[in-house]
Amino acid sequence: MEPTLISRIFLIGGDTTVSHKPLKASDRKKLEATMRKKTKEIEILHELPPYTVIFSEGIKTEPFYIQGLTQQVNEKYAQFTTKDRISVIGTGRNTRSLLAYARTTVAREYPSCQVVWLMYDKDDFPYDDFDNTQFSAEDKNSNQEYHVAWSNECIELWFILHFQQLFSHIGREQYQAVLKEYFPYRKNLENIYDILKDKTQVAIKYAKELYNEYPENTPPSKRAPATRVHELVVFLQKYL
Repeated sequence: MEPTLISRIFLIGGDTTVSHKPLKASDRKKLEATMRKKTKEIEILHELPPYTVIFSEGIKTEPFYIQGLTQQVNEKYAQFTTKDRISVIGTGRNTRSLLAYARTTVAREYPSCQVVWLMYDKDDFPYDDFDNTQFSAEDKNSNQEYHVAWSNECIELWFILHFQQLFSHIGREQYQAVLKEYFPYRKNLENIYDILKDKTQVAIKYAKELYNEYPENTPPSKRAPATRVHELVVFLQKYL
């Protein structure tokens, strides 16, 4: 079938006949409206998660971790949809460039996207870039819901919280040393989610307590240590 043609399917007495005759514009609009309605009914009936794209600053550590969770969600709903409900993209971009890349990529490649998450670290990036990424992402002038899952200073803080609370700012160089006290941690562990998953609820509890230690209007750059990765994890867990 030529890509410019839309097949018409007629069910007559149990037989399926496929016509390759092009649809009229009015018929095409009716068909598309019917398909959208059916898709919406399926989403509501089975409580499918919204089409979500997670853009990660890192290209390995963060994607390896969060894909351990998103794969479970996608597998659960695979029978009800023709494509993954949650996509993860490791970008190698940071803070404001990550947000700009996300907006461009969603507009160009993910027209059905409803929710966007940004995963990124403070590291050595300027305070203004780190703060303004959150403020700009949460601006309501967008067709999608944008959320942030940052860590100050790095994702290893979130990993540590699976084992212990941490209120002091020890610097990211020390995070890996702390983690190695609990398991042989190294960057880019492909099974990092499997190692940590049984302690996820502990990490969520500790992360919430840590974040709430700061006054409500404290900007992200001044919350050190702190993380919002738990918010992304809680969002995904709702669909398991």
